[in-house]
This record gives sequence, structure tokens and C-alpha cells, in this order.
Amino acid sequence: MRLGVLLTPGFLEAEAALVMEAARLLGWERFTVARGRTALEGSAGAVWTPKYTFVARPELDVLVIPGGPNMRKLGRDPEHQDWLNEVWGSLRAVFAGANGALLLWEAGHVSGQVAAHPITEEALSGTTLERSKAPHHWQGKVCTTQGYLALAKAMLDWAGFAEEARAHLGL
Repeated sequence: MRLGVLLTPGFLEAEAALVMEAARLLGWERFTVARGRTALEGSAGAVWTPKYTFVARPELDVLVIPGGPNMRKLGRDPEHQDWLNEVWGSLRAVFAGANGALLLWEAGHVSGQVAAHPITEEALSGTTLERSKAPHHWQGKVCTTQGYLALAKAMLDWAGFAEEARAHLGL
């Protein structure tokens, strides 16, 4: 299984790091991907350099979109839309962090009800999306989550990870 974590400016590095560690425990190939190779600063100030760009990357089975600022704007960005449309058919699952559902909504990949962090209520009010109170919500192959631990737990549940391993991670 190949997992790609989409890095965007101001991404929630806690979400990115947690799913990268969960993928390591699952024995999955994992990497970061972004529009370009420029280093990106996360929301807490950590600087990550993506391993791959949209153009030069291996095939993906699973995509994780950590939350971050400007997710709606990124969902309208033609480069992000083109890349998502290019990889969409080969993806087995897509997991969205705290407000990653906004990017997917703008890009036309989710509608209706989504899970999102409670602080996204105002951002969601300007959309046709309704926030589910559940920690995660499936819509086809897309799993929107409240982010953070809910994101990692949803991914591990989807992978069928053992209960004792989740306990090891504190989930």
C-alpha cells in the first residue's frame, strides 16, 4: 500500500506526522507530496520538504489531506484540481483531516454531510456542506474526519489494524 500525504502551506503537521507513523506501523510505503519541492511551513512552525511533486511521484493507493488554512482556496486552485482528478481513479481511499473536507468540496469530490473539526463550523456555513457530529464520515472512498486522532483512527480502522496496536498509539 502506498500512502501520500498532501502538504499545503500551513498544513497541520500533527495530523501529517501521526498518519505517517501509523502508515509506518502498517508497513506501508509513505511519502509527502506537494505542488512543488519548496519547503512548506506547518501550522506549528515545523518546516517540511515534500518528497515528491504533483508531476514526479509514484502511484498512490491512499491519500491523506491534513487540515490547514485556505483549504477552500486550494480546492479551487486549477493545479490542485487537475492533480486530484489525475490520481482520483487509482485511489482506494482518501482521508481528510480537520478541515480537509473544504478542499475536497471545492474540488467537487464531496457533498452533503462531512465530518470536520468543530472549529470549522463558520467555514462550513458558507458552503452546502453539513457537519456530521461523528468523528468520521464515509462518502464512497472519501473519509472526512474531525482530524488529529480521529483521522489516524479512521485510517487504522479502514486498514483493519488490531485493537492492541491502536492502544499502543494511544487511539
